[in-house]
Amino acid sequence: MKRHFSITPRIIAHFGEDLIKNESIAILELVKNSYDACASKCKVEFTSENKMIKKIVISDDGTGMNADTIQNVWLVIGTDHKKTTKKNECGRYPLGEKGIGRLGVHKLGKKIKLFSKTAKNKEVELFIDWTELEHAKQIEDFGIEVTENEIPKYYPNGKTGTKIIIEDLKSQWDRRQIREVYRNLLSLNSPFANNSDSFDVDIYSNENIFEGLPKFEDIIENGGLYFGSCTLKGKKVREFKYEFRPWSTLDKLEGRKVLISDLSEEDLCIKGLKELEDKKRPVEYNIDLDELQIGEIKFDIIIFEKDAAIFNFVNTEKKSINDYLSENGGIRVYRDNVRVYDYGERDNDWLGIDLKRVHRVGGNISNNIVLGSVRLNRRDSIGLREKTNREGFIEDECYNAFVDAINYVLNIFVRERNVDKTHLTTLYKTHKVIEPVLSDLGEVINLVEEKVANELDKKEILKYLYRINDQYKDVKETLIKSANAGLNLSVVIHEIDKLTAALLGCAKRGDNNKIIELSLRLEKIVRGYTAMIRKSAIKETELADIVNIALENYEFRFSDHLISVHHNSDNCKLMAFLAKAEAISVLTNLLDNSIYWLSYARKEDRKISVYITGQIANYNSIIVSDNGPGFNIPADVAVQPFITGKPYNIGMGLGLHIVNEMMNAMKGKLLFLDENDIELPKYIKDNQIDKAIIALCFPKEKKIKL
Repeated sequence: MKRHFSITPRIIAHFGEDLIKNESIAILELVKNSYDACASKCKVEFTSENKMIKKIVISDDGTGMNADTIQNVWLVIGTDHKKTTKKNECGRYPLGEKGIGRLGVHKLGKKIKLFSKTAKNKEVELFIDWTELEHAKQIEDFGIEVTENEIPKYYPNGKTGTKIIIEDLKSQWDRRQIREVYRNLLSLNSPFANNSDSFDVDIYSNENIFEGLPKFEDIIENGGLYFGSCTLKGKKVREFKYEFRPWSTLDKLEGRKVLISDLSEEDLCIKGLKELEDKKRPVEYNIDLDELQIGEIKFDIIIFEKDAAIFNFVNTEKKSINDYLSENGGIRVYRDNVRVYDYGERDNDWLGIDLKRVHRVGGNISNNIVLGSVRLNRRDSIGLREKTNREGFIEDECYNAFVDAINYVLNIFVRERNVDKTHLTTLYKTHKVIEPVLSDLGEVINLVEEKVANELDKKEILKYLYRINDQYKDVKETLIKSANAGLNLSVVIHEIDKLTAALLGCAKRGDNNKIIELSLRLEKIVRGYTAMIRKSAIKETELADIVNIALENYEFRFSDHLISVHHNSDNCKLMAFLAKAEAISVLTNLLDNSIYWLSYARKEDRKISVYITGQIANYNSIIVSDNGPGFNIPADVAVQPFITGKPYNIGMGLGLHIVNEMMNAMKGKLLFLDENDIELPKYIKDNQIDKAIIALCFPKEKKIKL
């Protein structure tokens, strides 16, 4: 004989108590129901007496429910109605899928009134008295009043929506709970207006119980620091505006704007990177949005600042900002103002923003500090085809170009943000960043000299401290030299690899003359790199020797990239004190930068100048310049570690930082010049090889190490 489970009415009470964690989540679940009902606004009202909450009212302007929906969906616990509905009629994905959110009303209060109206049905009124559960023995004994109002009480004149009134509250809310529910509700606000997912949650109270908590507008206006907007069309960036808006509390610096007129011509050409089977590294390509039938793209972004040293100055409550960004951070996509899911959701890093941050230290952003929107026109973007399950675009060539285009302009915004962030951290850092170990050691040495009275003890302690000081300097210089050698190693290996392949081809053809020529080239490259990594002491050296070795190392790269090099080393005998290996390395680093930017600018007539001069007081210098696009970030920012001006934020951002450190180690200096700071030879001026001018300044006289 078969038996069946039976359920007592009290199980409903247990669901409400146990499945809904707390009162804050209970309200959040009810407001999510408003979002799922396509509401654009939801109002949450707290009525209190003497700061004690007595009544909660949640109302919205959504599609509402009719009597049938209330009977067969709202009053059915655990229904899969939302789970089987991938999208609702306004194109939103449901926030709630388990069918238990409505049990939140039981968690909150004992008496519930619900009013709801659809466009084509009468207003429905429902009343629940949860105290009657205590007396019910069967589920059928727990009756719920449902009536249809001929004359609407809350939704007249064609209005639709749902209103829930919760009274006889089950618990007393403390200040922490009240503030927590406020923050949770605030996080549901949509960051972008006039779109399909535009959703505003307004929170009210008859007493000022939310004092000190920010409004939604405060989070955007007072929490964001870096703002960007642009329009991409065809092959170009057509409109561009970046703005740094420091909070009033950040009064040590002023705001800054970058307009389209401030960008270089190269910046305006939309480009991407793609993998090719016959290439070892990604190759840059031009993107034409019209040709790919993507059409015009409008992109807006707000970047927030979470660095503790800066975030402490924020004008509004920090936890509200953190909670909001945790829920809404990311870049969303809209087509004719209708959101394309699930771009911008927490688990969809469709632009690889967080991945880049993992792969490269410094200079990158993360999804939880940005709010962004990408807007497309449906008629012009037919190249982007949506998947049959409506969850995003088909990932084909067109989609990849679309992602590359967004990433391209995003990186320009990030580049400009890095300039302002560097200035911010310099002005507002609370700890010494430069040489922290030496600084701390210096303080210890001073304390020992002041506090230790016994001369023998003092001398013994200072001996060890000075030894630590010297050992730290040696370790640091070794690491910097190794890092620079590592940066140049990839280039050398690439050159050796190409020459070896060519040598193999000549051997197979029996071309003896070519074999000898290539072997000599290969030997020259290996010899040149050996000079870069060989340990060398600071001594007086001809600058022409440094220039000649560096140019020989890159002779074949210059040829590959069709670059002509102008130099005066053949007729120059200027000497300076330097470490030969380090000097070759830093010069090679600068040449590598010039090669990259000349190739990026795609100039037909590519030129580099390496000019030896004694014009800078107390130094003999090697000045490197080219006819490329010049610098796109300030000099003081360029020498910071992990900061790069390269597109796509590629590279480690260490090159110029290491050059600067190595020049300091040799008692020299690195200078960024413009064409008016120094008298350049006529051939440099005539050929306009006067961009990105950098001087490696080596001392004329040996400086005593203190």
